[in-house]
Amino acid sequence: MSLTIKPNKQQALNASTQLALLKLPSAKRIRILKTLGRYERALARKRIRTQTTVDGGQFEARANGKKGRMLKRLDKTLEPFVKNANRLELKHKAALTGRIAALHQDGEKEQMSASRMARIHGKPDYSAPCSRSQAKALAAEGYKVRKAKGKGYRRASLREITATLSQGQASLILRSLRGKQQKQRWDIPVAARPFLGDSADNVQRQLVSIIEQINQRQRG
Repeated sequence: MSLTIKPNKQQALNASTQLALLKLPSAKRIRILKTLGRYERALARKRIRTQTTVDGGQFEARANGKKGRMLKRLDKTLEPFVKNANRLELKHKAALTGRIAALHQDGEKEQMSASRMARIHGKPDYSAPCSRSQAKALAAEGYKVRKAKGKGYRRASLREITATLSQGQASLILRSLRGKQQKQRWDIPVAARPFLGDSADNVQRQLVSIIEQINQRQRG
């Protein structure tokens, strides 16, 4: 994921600013765009710190309800790159980090697989006791056990489920109750949390300000 800024009409640069940029030596244009890149990076980092979008709204909460700051690792690897002394790109050095940032920036579906889950979280210990989250899922699906007296079945308590079932058994029973086969691949929807970007007007103002500051330092 990258923020790309090229000084041209699409970025609402007025004619005088465009002309001023074109007349500058390439080394100076690189300095100006690098400075602009650092400014845009600071904006992106602030949005991640305050959990706000480019438009000023709050990041959409996690689907699982967990709290805590989101995208907190994505602000550390943003770097400004200038190409051909005429194009600024604010992006992540690592391609994988950039892909993760793009998922959150635009809101897409991330494909997950059983093998990838195992690489991320490790292979499950199917012989370990049933987890509480599994027990809750089983209870929600109406998992039952035989009655101690008489005939028939009754709903099992969370304590009974965790005490009598392993994680592997719980997984099998849960799939059976849900009538689903174990998936090898599935999609995880990722909500859009745009933190990278800027308006053309603000880019215009910052470029003009940076050019003026550099010119003043040179005159001084």
